[in-house]
Amino acid sequence: MSDQTLDLETVIRRDRPTATDGSIQVSTDSTDVTEGSRVLLGFGDDREVTFAVLTPTEAQTIATALEQAAQQAAAADTLEDPTDE
Repeated sequence: MSDQTLDLETVIRRDRPTATDGSIQVSTDSTDVTEGSRVLLGFGDDREVTFAVLTPTEAQTIATALEQAAQQAAAADTLEDPTDE
């Protein structure tokens, strides 16, 4: 039996679309089938919400990637905006 893998696609855009307000919701999926063993990730605005059902491992992978990206962004901000001497 092979190890499970998580395939994530990254799209790099040079011209970003106009930003819109929205929200991200995270909860456990509590259906009769999954019995709370899945993480439900929802993102969107009041017109449309997209949902993704993740395993705990997939959710942890995304959380780790977000944390690392946030740390890199914070470090870049520090380098770009040095304090005045």
